[in-house]
Amino acid sequence: MWWEKKGHLEVNDENHLAILGRDACALAKEYGTPLYVYDKQRIIDNFSAIRSAFQKCSDNFRIHYAMKANSNPEVLKILCREGAYIDAVSPYEAKIAMDAGYPREKIMFTGTSVSDSDLKMLVDDGIFINIDSLSQIKRLRKFGGEGLNVSLRWNPGMGAGHHSHTITAGKYIKFGIPESKLSSAVDLIKESGFNLVGLHQHIGSGWLADDVGVFLETVDRTIGAAVKIQDKIGHDLEFIDFGGGPGIPYCAKDKEFPLDVYAKGICSKVASSPLRNAQIAVEPGRYIVGDAGVLLLEINTVEDKNVPVIGVNGGFNTLARPSFYGSYHEMVVCNCVASKDEKGFMVAGNLCESGDVFSVNREILRKLPVPSEGDVLAVLDAGAYGYSMASTYNSRPKPREVLVDGKGVRVVREEAW
Repeated sequence: MWWEKKGHLEVNDENHLAILGRDACALAKEYGTPLYVYDKQRIIDNFSAIRSAFQKCSDNFRIHYAMKANSNPEVLKILCREGAYIDAVSPYEAKIAMDAGYPREKIMFTGTSVSDSDLKMLVDDGIFINIDSLSQIKRLRKFGGEGLNVSLRWNPGMGAGHHSHTITAGKYIKFGIPESKLSSAVDLIKESGFNLVGLHQHIGSGWLADDVGVFLETVDRTIGAAVKIQDKIGHDLEFIDFGGGPGIPYCAKDKEFPLDVYAKGICSKVASSPLRNAQIAVEPGRYIVGDAGVLLLEINTVEDKNVPVIGVNGGFNTLARPSFYGSYHEMVVCNCVASKDEKGFMVAGNLCESGDVFSVNREILRKLPVPSEGDVLAVLDAGAYGYSMASTYNSRPKPREVLVDGKGVRVVREEAW
């Protein structure tokens, strides 16, 4: 199986899916379904891989975990112990991060359409603000004192992502300050008495090897913009943040993200520029937690309607990505992972919506081993933007979450309304 990873996802002697050695069927039976299962060691390994890639070419970098991918407090605590910083997109995320043990100095807020109440909360909590608009600068004056350190998020004019909804740079994009207004933003920051210490970009989420070239072109653009800003303000910037976005393989044809090419590309470009003393920052989320999470669902219906249907006890309230983005997730019938008795099915959720299917669209059937009602279906690579995008639509509770590690299994969040 292309998705097998030794010690993380394996097929055991009973032809069952095992997660860090734990039988997925047994987990579903003990903790119920829908159930999110996170592999603690896989989270640590993924974070360590990013850190190691940068350590090969720089000793002046930091990794902000994009907690919107998965904000479970236990996941945050794991990464805090590993030395992560935080990329927060709301003041409430910042509060959750502080509750998980992150000092405010390691949290950066980057938001859009930021309200006055958001700004006040952030300033009151001492959270560093990465500014997204000229309006935000003007309104921050009400709450930010003289000498407040800030950075600017600019739009480098080109983006990349696994779906149009996840591309965050370019012309028809709401994020960041365009190049034509960057000089005005710097002037306004100076007039406001704030101290500009960084420049930030983020081109999109879930891009892979083929997009690294586009990304590195935006690195050049951001370095060029930062040099102009330094000349204008008369002092060096403390950091350059190149955002997040590295993706993971969701299907067999997807390529592994080239971490070494990514890290070396950033570091070499900064090292050969006038910004060589600026700290490099990046903001991965999906790469760290995406493949560390598995969603377990009970198969309650196996029936031929107009097409063969597998019905499960969760829908886009449980995992929104297939319906929202048309995203592909590998699926495994946990009770019989490998089987020659396969058939094409519509995998259907339990919500009162025709679009509530776990497929790219309703007309594309998923080839799976023929299951029995009561079997368990695993949706892989559900650790990022799974629970964090879940809802209580149709008045169904959000799923329980458990963490698996070498010592055992523990509930890290109960079902929630």
